[in-house]
Amino acid sequence: MSWIVHDLWSSLEARRDEYAALFDNDKIRAFGIISRIAADVGQHYGVVLQLNFPPGRDSPRVLGLGHRDLSVLVYRNREKFSPVSESEVKGIFEQLNPLSFEPLKRDQQGFKVRLSNGRIDCLPGGVHLWCELTPDILRVLDWLFANAYGLRPA
Repeated sequence: MSWIVHDLWSSLEARRDEYAALFDNDKIRAFGIISRIAADVGQHYGVVLQLNFPPGRDSPRVLGLGHRDLSVLVYRNREKFSPVSESEVKGIFEQLNPLSFEPLKRDQQGFKVRLSNGRIDCLPGGVHLWCELTPDILRVLDWLFANAYGLRPA
């Protein structure tokens, strides 16, 4: 997954002039441009890639876009981890020294990983990243994307 994120960061940087000035007076238009950039990068890799702008959070920093509040969906309707088990996936996330694991829904695979700097919602078909993306997190996500979702860098 790090290859997707690095491509997103490069694309956002290369096209910064299209949206940066709009943050002050037309955030909706800026968010639209950013969303199109993310969608284009995601389409290149066959995933749905979305930057999230949660209400109540500080205004996004132009230079920090894509470094948190990011969703990557590979299989929208997948309900079970495969070919790895949910316990194998949890074991990999243990490397991040999580504060806790919480189930997402009853009778459905997937969990929330609570970290000191936020959380990761890990689903059988994708992830929602509500934390700062660090090299350690990207390494864990690379394993997840290769082994649970079957995606590897080209």
